[in-house]
Amino acid sequence: MADIGFLLMIFFLVTTTFEVQKGISYRLPKKPDEQTQEVVVDETNRLMMTIKQWGMNEYVALIDQAPPGGPLQRARAGEDVSLEDSALVSGIRALASERAETLAAARSRLLTNLLIAKDLSAGSYTSLEVAIQGENLVPQVRPGIMRSHLGSSIVVDDDPLFGQVAFGDTLVLSDAVQGEIASVVRESELVVILKFFPDCDYDGMVQALDMLRRNGVSRTGITIQERTGGTV
Repeated sequence: MADIGFLLMIFFLVTTTFEVQKGISYRLPKKPDEQTQEVVVDETNRLMMTIKQWGMNEYVALIDQAPPGGPLQRARAGEDVSLEDSALVSGIRALASERAETLAAARSRLLTNLLIAKDLSAGSYTSLEVAIQGENLVPQVRPGIMRSHLGSSIVVDDDPLFGQVAFGDTLVLSDAVQGEIASVVRESELVVILKFFPDCDYDGMVQALDMLRRNGVSRTGITIQERTGGTV
């Protein structure tokens, strides 16, 4: 009997499947790159504003820091103004236009976008001209809204491929088969940092960013401020 019991025990040990418990699948974030450097924006290209909420769907801006010598350095310092205030809007447009990126920078970004769109490795083409010829593309300029906003004061430069390119225009590369292949907007180097208090709702953030986009600002940053005392 002992032999039979021993054989049965071996049989069940061999044939029984034990379920292995599994933990929750969780992907840990990558280790920060030690070579990553903090981006420092020069004060001449930096505008800092605090966005406040006064009531239902009513938002105002307070200029904390503006580029030295610019239209917003003192005009609105310490004053809460509407996001659609004419002086605020025109000042932001002027700052953005004065800091329009060079055509060389816009062309470089366009070449990068083209390589990505065509799934080509970096360095496949030595210049935008060579890439356009090699891929049989047509360069075009799509006028931007800043032309009507700024009129004759807008920054315009001549380019051998695209002709006259203004701040806010879109450089487009297209072909006869697929249409638009790659594009890039001639941006401003102005960086606007928006500071919000926790009691400012999401619509305030959307309206502030939309106002900046409509006036030529595409480089923005957002921070959430904690109140240190009192009321605003």
